[in-house]
Amino acid sequence: MYMDMNMDTNIQLQASVTTTTKIIPTPFQPKHIHGLPILQRMGLTPAERLYWESYNTTTFFNTSLGKPRALNCHVTSLLLSFLVIYPICLVFNNYSKKWYFFTLTVNQLLLLISYISLIIYVSTFPNSEIWYPHNIYFKVFTILFLTVILHFVFYCYLQRSKVSISQSKSEYISMEYLSSGQDNNLQRESGDFSEHDLDTLTPSSNYSEEELTMMTPDLRSSSALNNTNLITKFMYYFVKTWNVLLFFFIGVDIFIGLAIGCLFGKNERIFNLLAHWIKGGVFLILGVVALGRYCGNGRSYGWAWNPIGFTRKQIEENSTWGNLTPRGTITMETIETGLILFYGCTNVFLEHLAGAGGAWTAKDLQHVSIAFMYIGTGLCGVLIEGQLNKWRYEKAKELLVNGNPQDEETVCGSPGYSPNPFPTFTIFWTGILMSQHAQASELSTSVHTQWGSLLSYGSFFRILTYIIFYLKPAKSSKPTRPITELITSFCLICGGIIFMESTDQVIEAMEYRGFTPLFTCNISVGVSVLLMSWLIILFMLKQKLDNLKNRS
Repeated sequence: MYMDMNMDTNIQLQASVTTTTKIIPTPFQPKHIHGLPILQRMGLTPAERLYWESYNTTTFFNTSLGKPRALNCHVTSLLLSFLVIYPICLVFNNYSKKWYFFTLTVNQLLLLISYISLIIYVSTFPNSEIWYPHNIYFKVFTILFLTVILHFVFYCYLQRSKVSISQSKSEYISMEYLSSGQDNNLQRESGDFSEHDLDTLTPSSNYSEEELTMMTPDLRSSSALNNTNLITKFMYYFVKTWNVLLFFFIGVDIFIGLAIGCLFGKNERIFNLLAHWIKGGVFLILGVVALGRYCGNGRSYGWAWNPIGFTRKQIEENSTWGNLTPRGTITMETIETGLILFYGCTNVFLEHLAGAGGAWTAKDLQHVSIAFMYIGTGLCGVLIEGQLNKWRYEKAKELLVNGNPQDEETVCGSPGYSPNPFPTFTIFWTGILMSQHAQASELSTSVHTQWGSLLSYGSFFRILTYIIFYLKPAKSSKPTRPITELITSFCLICGGIIFMESTDQVIEAMEYRGFTPLFTCNISVGVSVLLMSWLIILFMLKQKLDNLKNRS
């Protein structure tokens, strides 16, 4: 009797639900967690739910403590200096002392505003040491600011002493122009001088010594240092070297500030953060260098995919670089393989920092195995560069000078590249291995696959560049612009940015908010192409200004 009553009640409830709930026919209902914040997902274990319920999204950037406006002012002025003003300042370095000094002064004022704003924020923020123990950002930025002051003061002093700081034109002469005196005469009569032409002017180019002195005054500017004291020489080389290094120092300071501002890398998590951000930053820089080579930077040394040759006289006049230059010159492949070997040797010890003093874990050994690959490929690359030394020299002579009497004076040269597959091989296998590097999080695995695939794609297009030049080598010493290098540059820049995103705490922030791999990949692609477009504008502006200076 009791059971019958229960059955009747259940039937009535089911009928009620059926009549009140209308089912809409749907072919496919979403059954995945795509784009869902992690606390709204089903199937979390008690330990996972406990972790995410206590997850704190408060950072220095979104707290109301202190004076947020001072922090915003600090960040804005620093980014404006790093992304806009100082890059333009570097462009003006070879064009006009007036404009270089003006932009350098503006950059100095921006960093001064940024430093004052940081002091105000730090002084008004309570218990910042509790938020982030052993915070080094203020100390690093103080060192940066003092360095900028020294750079500015030294430059002003040298200008009063009339010592030129502009990067001097290379005194190397292309073998192509040694055999084309008639073309040089035509160019002189027309008055049309390109930046490359001025790089190759010597007395053998049928110009008088007076004309050479008027057109290339910076070629002899460094010789004035011989009559100066040691302090002035130190200032000169400090300013000349720090022009570019200061840009990277500001970049490092920004990434340190970003990590501390977001509370990344606290305690033992510092090692995971450094591993991803340093390595990702290296690939980002490689992409920028590849783009610079495409735009013609480094053409005086044959790094813009252009053949180059140096005579004995030019090597002697450039003793610092000449003493280090082998017969096949120092190519970008030589630098890359040397850095790969160095990184592999040091990384064997760095991979165990998180567990220093303890037993080597499986994860440590997995990462060290990649370091062994870098040691092997770097060593092979260095050895191959030695084997290709004579080939590069003979290939350069074949491309640029064919039976010319000046050929006997040529002591070193390069076709603009070295068919050494190991730098590309290293990046390719790094991408392949990391794209298969399983993680505890599905999102993290997808992000690793993204940047690993990008590195592999970039290596593929770099191999295509080698094949193109091997089948149809460039015969002009002017910069060449292989289309494959644009794609290589993009893959390295975007891969480096996504590499930096794959650190544990960034992945956790994405998981908590429900960000998907597709969303972050699209953002990274957009940032990469915007960065590339700005760099191309800067390189175009530099080339235009150099041409204007050479024609004036």
